[in-house]
Amino acid sequence: MQRHTKAALAAGFAVIATGALAGPAAAAEGAGDEPDGRGVDDGFTVSTLNDNGYATFVDYGPGKPGHGDNDDYIEIDDTWADGYDVRVEAWLDGDSQGVRVYDDGAWGDVLVWDPFPNVKAGQEVELEVCLTDSSGIHYQCGEGGDVSADG
Repeated sequence: MQRHTKAALAAGFAVIATGALAGPAAAAEGAGDEPDGRGVDDGFTVSTLNDNGYATFVDYGPGKPGHGDNDDYIEIDDTWADGYDVRVEAWLDGDSQGVRVYDDGAWGDVLVWDPFPNVKAGQEVELEVCLTDSSGIHYQCGEGGDVSADG
């Protein structure tokens, strides 16, 4: 997945709010097989309610720089210099896979987090994306998920 500009993400989240497809998952939707032949792209993006932070579940992509392609991970980013961190919790079939807080701010690099074992066909991936502060209180939480078509 390529690094997205903050403006492009904001425009994509505006489309998501209207219920239309946008962002990295939309590009693969209806495109058939992924370039490497792995099948359906089960990726999706969840943002905070105010679109100031997001997490993207990546079905298959480049993973951490220098580590080669990877399957089933999350990219986390902050899209607004508002003083809040972005907190993401991930679940697989209802079981928490952990929490990660992105605290590099709006100008930091995207954080790649891989909390999952290999996701298999029929398993449900869910994400909660919130803003958080030093007290640990969560704000503007958005939730979303999808059932994997092909693992």
